[in-house]
Amino acid sequence: MKITKLIKVVVAVLLIAVVAVVAAFKFFERIDNGYVGVRYSMNGGIKDEALTQGVKFVGIDKVIQYPIRLQTIQAEKVSVSTSDGKKTTIDIKYDYKVDPNKAAKMYKEFGNITSEDIESGWLKSKLQKVSREVYAKYSLLDVLSGDSSKVEAEVLTSFAKSVEAKGFEVEDVTLGVPDVDAETQKSIDAIIRAGQENEKAKLDAETAKTKADSEAYKKTKAAEAEAEANKKVADSVTDELIRYTEAQAREKHGWVTVNGANIVVTDKGN
Repeated sequence: MKITKLIKVVVAVLLIAVVAVVAAFKFFERIDNGYVGVRYSMNGGIKDEALTQGVKFVGIDKVIQYPIRLQTIQAEKVSVSTSDGKKTTIDIKYDYKVDPNKAAKMYKEFGNITSEDIESGWLKSKLQKVSREVYAKYSLLDVLSGDSSKVEAEVLTSFAKSVEAKGFEVEDVTLGVPDVDAETQKSIDAIIRAGQENEKAKLDAETAKTKADSEAYKKTKAAEAEAEANKKVADSVTDELIRYTEAQAREKHGWVTVNGANIVVTDKGN
């Protein structure tokens, strides 16, 4: 009799434990770190207040989670055409997150689908549309050369603007190098090589001009130095210096008279 009662107690405890475990899975929802949850039910509709991180009691309501922490979407392949009629494929990586204040609105807009479904569907479609519009403004050479950063910035701005109303915040876009065929690559290489040669010619010309300017500068400074020296000599020849020099000459040579080609010493100093 005691054994029967003990078995009943054990069974009851096990049943309670099972019910508790089922209830934990059924009536509670764990909101992951970096996510918010939107709670909805068949009869009560959507709760406007988003559920934050942690374990929350939700009863029989359903919960869908959206990322409010930055998500990096790797290498979406997008086919585009440039303004010169070149078709190419690029890899595009972008970072986005969800505005927590718009999470409920997002659920109303997209329904009961996950953020991953939105990434591979609606967001990808928007990214493709924006990219094609931006690349159509540039030639393939522009994209592969100095305008690449401009193209990237324009894609980021347009993409972010096109999705922000739905609650998505795009913070960065990274564009890969466009795929090109062998013939196009050969043409691009030739253009780049010609540009490099042109830059080298400009550099050589600037170097030659700099050298010529340097030589001219040296000559000018030398002429200025010589003129300055002559001026100092001229300024130093005073009447007193001339009389002193004459006196020195008379003392050494006496008076000298010049008569044609003959020089006659007429007086000798003592």
